[in-house]
Amino acid sequence: MPEDEEPDWGRIVDEHGTRVLRIAARVLGSVHEAEDVAQDVFIEAYGLYRAGPVQSWAGLLVRLATLRAIDRRRQTRPTAHLADTDRPTTSGPFDAAVANELAERLRVEVGRLPQQQAAVFTLTYFEQLSRDEIAACLSISTEAVSAALYRARQSLMSQLSVFNQGESR
Repeated sequence: MPEDEEPDWGRIVDEHGTRVLRIAARVLGSVHEAEDVAQDVFIEAYGLYRAGPVQSWAGLLVRLATLRAIDRRRQTRPTAHLADTDRPTTSGPFDAAVANELAERLRVEVGRLPQQQAAVFTLTYFEQLSRDEIAACLSISTEAVSAALYRARQSLMSQLSVFNQGESR
């Protein structure tokens, strides 16, 4: 596409909108907040396009969705929980309550991680991206991805250890 030609924004939104929304919803636990983040992501992507050429729309939008959702998570507390279809199957109300509490606690703790660790953890576990894909999205080396993922896991295990202690009783 020539540099002075405007990209087909309808096509870009159609191709990447669902993924952007899914990433934001998984980080935030709220479809309504995820919709706001998705709008912000596409507005920001447009501004970045205006500033210079975009190498990969998929990489840019995944990165923006992850970072903006984490930013929003740090700013606000979600008011809605994941849909029933997103919850793990449990055998009773107690198990469901524990799973809900753990999911909410995980979201909170991921939001407290340093930005790069939070982004790497989110893309690894919520989007199942490979280390190479994450490195490309975040413009870092695969070694940096591995190191950030290790530090994120260590931090989250430490913060969420109270749930493991409850299970061992």
